[in-house]
Amino acid sequence: MSKSRFVVDIGNTHIVMGIYRDNSLVHSWRIGTDYAKTEDEYFSIIKILSQEGAVDFAEISIAAIASVVPELTRVFSHLVKKYLKCPLIVVTAKTDLGLSFPMKNPEFIGADLLVNAFAAKEIYRENCIVCDFGTATTIQLVGADGFFYGTVISPGVITSAANLFKKASLLSNVELKPPQKVLGTSTEDALLSGILSGNTFMIDGFISAIRDEYKHLGTIKAVATGGIAGLICQNSRKIDLINKNLTLDGLNLICQRHHE
Repeated sequence: MSKSRFVVDIGNTHIVMGIYRDNSLVHSWRIGTDYAKTEDEYFSIIKILSQEGAVDFAEISIAAIASVVPELTRVFSHLVKKYLKCPLIVVTAKTDLGLSFPMKNPEFIGADLLVNAFAAKEIYRENCIVCDFGTATTIQLVGADGFFYGTVISPGVITSAANLFKKASLLSNVELKPPQKVLGTSTEDALLSGILSGNTFMIDGFISAIRDEYKHLGTIKAVATGGIAGLICQNSRKIDLINKNLTLDGLNLICQRHHE
């Protein structure tokens, strides 16, 4: 029987879950983050979502969690213990990932950033800038040797847009889709350019600045991840590739590193 791994990326807005068999992501689900739900309620949701894929939870041999929501870290830890009954890795700065840091106490670094840095190092084997588009947009540099140089944290695309719509009564919600040109000739076009093209320009600017500041490292690959990475980066001139499952892939590799 193949060994399966259950991985969970808990963010402030969404929770992304996956089941890996060998090195393949065979099931994945994305749900809204709800601080009030219990482990029983979350597992009921998982069972409903997994019905079409006929998931056998008894096959799961290990689980890993990357979380920036401490309350839900505890909830999902209880879920794994109660329903999956398998070893669990909760990623923190103390987890052995083969990373090194320029600061004495790296515990301020979010678990998702740590997992992304580890995943980039293990998968691409070269210096990487990782851009993650979530509730916050994060940009980090990790060396091919696993050195974590630092990170940038800015308001996320959806977060910024939602705040704009809330504060400006004359602006209505618009469907996020690629703008046709830089200068809009309607409110919708102008918003799309400002929200999407604006974030593309920001990302490209940061990548250029980081590559210039760390040019002594040589080639630096730029990788984008997160649910809307494709929307922001399809017109980027600096992003080399998009891997929407980078965090889940990293959690799967952590399971392999620590268990198998």
